[in-house]
Amino acid sequence: MKRLMIPALAPLLLFVACEQKTAAPAAPTETTEERTVATPANSTTTETAFQHDPAIELTGFYFTQTPVQAGNWKLTSLDIGQPSDFADWEAGKRIETYAPIFLAFDDVTSPTAENELGQTYHKVSLRLLPDGYSVDGKTVRYHASDKRLGEVVLELYPDMAAYKKARSSGPNDGVQKPVFTGSLQIGAERIRNLSFSYHPGE
Repeated sequence: MKRLMIPALAPLLLFVACEQKTAAPAAPTETTEERTVATPANSTTTETAFQHDPAIELTGFYFTQTPVQAGNWKLTSLDIGQPSDFADWEAGKRIETYAPIFLAFDDVTSPTAENELGQTYHKVSLRLLPDGYSVDGKTVRYHASDKRLGEVVLELYPDMAAYKKARSSGPNDGVQKPVFTGSLQIGAERIRNLSFSYHPGE
């Protein structure tokens, strides 16, 4: 689930497309030709900024049920790792290209290519690592900052029953029910009543 992404400068104009639900796209692949990662702005952030309930697992890729875009940057997924990924991060065992929770964006003005599975992807993308997070069975809060997007704040409320059902059903059950509902702020703009569906990434 560790993908690599790249930014490009773009004006910030946030919009949400129509509320009609769409099928979740295929899970992101590792194939990119240009890549970058927006690392936490403050590498000395205190450990209390990162909190996770070890009894809660929400591992998977999550896709918004309505498109979200800020300038050239389209939100492609919310990625959440395994409990062990959270434990390592919170113990200070970190790498520069991955975090146990992050948002991924594509630059929709960048060239596209096709991977070995026949899926089209943008060559320029961004993986936004957190400055802080709090994850438990009631709320998922995530904060990050980036010079292209500004301050990014995600606040979601998980439906644990829906998550367990989606995970047991697999990616091809034909039903895209929300697992998370909540809000996303990018810069000065805030999207309310946002929902995410689950994909295991297979």
